Formats: sequence, structure tokens, C-alpha cells
Amino acid sequence: MNDRDQKILDAAIEVCARYGVRKATMGDIAERAGISRPTLYARYANKEEIVASAMMLISQRVVSEVTDAWRSATTISERIDIFLDCAIVRFFDQIKQMPDARDLMAGYWNPETATQHQVEQGKIDLLAVLFEERREVLVAHGTSPADLAEFFYASSSSFKFTARNAAQLENLLATLKRGTMVLLGEE
Repeated sequence: MNDRDQKILDAAIEVCARYGVRKATMGDIAERAGISRPTLYARYANKEEIVASAMMLISQRVVSEVTDAWRSATTISERIDIFLDCAIVRFFDQIKQMPDARDLMAGYWNPETATQHQVEQGKIDLLAVLFEERREVLVAHGTSPADLAEFFYASSSSFKFTARNAAQLENLLATLKRGTMVLLGEE
């Protein structure tokens, strides 16, 4: 990704966070990025394309942040906590502050799109690598690291949209982690 694309996507993230996805316009994004609308349209066909690219950038940043933080963590439990904080809790906090956060679920953030799958896959792959350490235990429980990773991510990710508040999110994530730790043979 070149510097111009990064600048555009950072502007899109900021504009969408401020005005909401629905109300953000190509003009708002171009203005925030310090470029003309024709320049923006020369790179991105529409707002949906920019939003999808911005979500991919956010996901790549999360994967990088988690990977970096895992270097100092010594246990699976610590790594799960880091993952949940970076990939779920922070996103929950951000979407709760957006004027039209529900738009991320309806239309702009469709889990059946190829882009959505790409965005999620990087996080699922991180978890699969983490759970690989306990492959034998998981197989004995009738599952695999990849299957547990997909289940764990799908569950935790859905909580950021369904939890009513931070306390409920924390409870849901703690319950998911406890169950995962049992499957991993860690408790």
C-alpha cells in the first residue's frame, strides 16, 4: 500500500468514526485526506470500496499489534487476553461511539462478502497458530486448532455487535475464554 492509499484510508476511518458510515461522503473523505474528489474517485470507485479497504487496513493493524504483543506473553491465557483486547474490546468501544454503528452490521459490513472473509481470516489464522500448541488435546475433544479458531473468532466477534454494554461484553468474553481454556486443557 502506498502512502496516498494509507492517507485516504486513514481519512476514511476518521470520517466514518466521526459522522458514521452512512453519513460520510466521498467529499468528506477527500477533504480529510487533502486530495480532490476526482483524485479519490480515480483510486476508489465508491464509498463501499473505501470502507472495505479501510476495514482491511484496520484488520491488518490489529493482526500486527496482536503479533507484536504476543512476543512478550508467555501463556495461552495471556495471548487470548491480548487478542480479545485488540480485536474485540477496542472495536466494541469504537463502534459504540459511532453515530450509526449498526450500519457496520447492515450493508456495509456483510459477513458473506469476500472482503469480509479476508478481513476475518487474518485474525482466525492468528488464533489457529496459537491453538496449534494444543492440537493433541483438541483432537481428543473432537475438534482442531482451525475449527476452534473459527468458532472462537466468530463468537467473540459477534459479541461486539450484540453486547448491550461493556460489562456484558466482558462477561461474554470471559465465559468464552473459560470454555476455550477447558478445551485446550489449560484449566
